[in-house]
Amino acid sequence: MPGRRDVFEQAMRHGHSAAWDQQWDRAIAAYRKAIEEFPEDPNALSSLGLALLQAKRLDEALAMYNRAAKLAPDDPVPLEKSSDILERLGRLDDASQQYMAAAEIHLTRRDVDKAIDNWSRASRLAPGRLVAHQRLALAYERTGKTRQAVVEYMAVARIFQRNGDNEKAAQAIERARP
Repeated sequence: MPGRRDVFEQAMRHGHSAAWDQQWDRAIAAYRKAIEEFPEDPNALSSLGLALLQAKRLDEALAMYNRAAKLAPDDPVPLEKSSDILERLGRLDDASQQYMAAAEIHLTRRDVDKAIDNWSRASRLAPGRLVAHQRLALAYERTGKTRQAVVEYMAVARIFQRNGDNEKAAQAIERARP
C-alpha cells in the first residue's frame, strides 16, 4: 500500500529544516516518519543516514546508506558515504571495496575526476589492491597526468613482484616509462 505523499513531503521538509539547524535528533525523527510512508525512498534513506552520521550513530547510518545504495544502484553517493563510515569503523578493506564500486559508477557517468578520487581512496586504504592501482594508472595516463601514471604503474609493478609475477611486474615498469 503506497504511503501518503503529503505526509512524506512534510516530514522531509521538517527533517531538512532540523538538519539545517543541526538538530539531529529532530531530523532523525522526521526522516523516520518519512520512511514510514515510503520505506523504499533512497533520498529519505540517505537523508536519515546523514542525520544518523552527524549524531555519531555510525552503525545505524551505515545501514541506511546500504539500503539506499541497493535501491539506487546508479547513485555513487550512498556508496561513498558508507565507505566513509566503514573507514571510521576501522573496516578498511570493506571501505576500499565500496570506494571501488563508487568509482565504477562515476566512470560510467563519465566523471573521471570523481572516479580517480575514489580509486585513490581505495588504494590508500588497501595499498595492495591491484585493480585500484591499475585503474588509476590508466586514468592518469589517458588524462595526460604522466607523473601520477608512472607512480601508479610502479605500484602495480611492486604488487606483481610481491606476488611473484616478475613478467607482469616488468610489463608494468615498461608502461611506466614515458
